[in-house]
This record gives sequence, C-alpha cells and structure tokens, in this order.
Amino acid sequence: MDGACGECGVDYKRLGGYVLKAKVKLKKTLTITGVIFLFSVILFVASFIPVLWLKTSKMTCLEGKWINVYYEDEQAAAKDVFNLADNEAEKLCKKLGFEVKQDVNIYIYDSQYTMQTKKYGMIVPLFGLDWYVGDNKGTNVILTSPANPGRVHDYDNNKYVSLHEMVHAYISVINPNIQLWLTEGIALYLTNGEPFYIEYLDLMEIPSYEDTLTNNPMQFSNMNGYAYAHTYIEYLDKSYGWDKVLKLIETEDYESVFGKSNEDIYNEWADFIQNYYQ
Repeated sequence: MDGACGECGVDYKRLGGYVLKAKVKLKKTLTITGVIFLFSVILFVASFIPVLWLKTSKMTCLEGKWINVYYEDEQAAAKDVFNLADNEAEKLCKKLGFEVKQDVNIYIYDSQYTMQTKKYGMIVPLFGLDWYVGDNKGTNVILTSPANPGRVHDYDNNKYVSLHEMVHAYISVINPNIQLWLTEGIALYLTNGEPFYIEYLDLMEIPSYEDTLTNNPMQFSNMNGYAYAHTYIEYLDKSYGWDKVLKLIETEDYESVFGKSNEDIYNEWADFIQNYYQ
C-alpha cells in the first residue's frame, strides 16, 4: 500500500493530510483569537480616552478669587456652584493651612455620564453608579451639574458635593498619596458629614482597623466609611487638636504626631464612638 507502513498499516500520506488540516485550523483559530484580543485591547484603551483631558470644547470659565469653575451649557447651576465654592474656598484653605489661592479648578459637566468617564473612562458608567456625581483628580474637581443630578441626589446636595471634593483637591496638594480613610474623613468633617447618633451603632458595624487601611473607594463605601470616617477626625480634633490633624495629613506618621501607633489611635476612636453623644 503506497505511503503506508506494511507492518502497522498506518497510511502516513493520509495522516499527513490530517496533520496539515489540523495545523491550518489551529492557525486560523489562533489568528481569530489574536484579532479578537487585539480588538478588545484597542477598545479597552480607547475607553480611557476621555480621561486624558477635562475641558470639553464648549466649556466657559468663571474665574474667582479663590477658585475657577469651568462649565458647559447649564450656566445658572454653574454660577450657583461658583458662588458657593468661591465663598467657602477661603475658609477651607485657611483651615487646611493655605493662605493664598491654590491651583484648584472645578469642571462641571451637564451629563453624569460625562463626569464619570473623566475619572475612569467609558467603562464605569456601565456599573450604574447613580450616586456617583463628583470626584477629584488631584487638584481638579469634576462634578455633575446640579441641574441634572440623577436619581439619587437633588439640586442642593449635588451642589454641595463641590465643597467635599474641593477638600480632597486641597489635601492632594499637601499629600497626594494620603490614606483614603483620612482624606474622606476630613472632607466629610469639614463639609457634608451627616450628624452621627449613638443609635447608628445598632444599625451599622464599626469599620475594623483593617477596613480603615483600604484605598478602594467601593470597599470604603461598603464598610460604612461615609457614616464613620468624619467621627474619626472629630475624635482627633477634640482629643489632640487641629494642628496635629494637619500634621497627620502631611506625614501620616502616627508615632511622631501622637506618640502612638495607627492601631492605638484606632482603638481610642473605637472607644470614643461606642460612647458617642451628639
């Protein structure tokens, strides 16, 4: 038999054909997989294009004594934010140790979708984070226009988010890599922290020491960080004074500031919150 092994009966010619077909099929599969992978990478990278610049083509600037505000079409809402921010910026600056205007700007977007893409690209809006109306990128604040606050917020609390994010922007000048627990606590403490009532202890667990070390915003929210973090700063302010709070913001060195470890201070705060009276 031509092309066959007489002893084993294997047709090598036919077998070679099968091998060739398998190689062709494998090559085709790898090519398709490679194209899909490359296309996915391109889409993923392209989704981050909006984060490269904050200013949109139709933005107008309102320049203030302490802060600048850029806005799109919702002029009335932007002026409300501008007046609030420029009036409060001096007080916040001085509280955080600044005597002169810092390079802090607020960018207001008419669409919540646009605002979210400026921080994390076009993927994040797919998660349906209706509560997410503001953030900061270093010294730049990004904000959804109060005129279009979405389903979770209203005009006023959307507007006041600007002050919360301004604190983050100012803190980024002092310490750009500050722990999330501290920067959120200070922003809440100085601006929009809700009053804390002892009854909350029956409804929400106190974040553990390990929880307070997270730099994940979603984990921070899920551990009730927005309910508790400002009371941590309140405790430090009442017990050690604001000057030491400012020193902690700058250094995050608990030993040099308080003569105690981070965990020691956490335990003191946990005792404080267990006996908290508003």
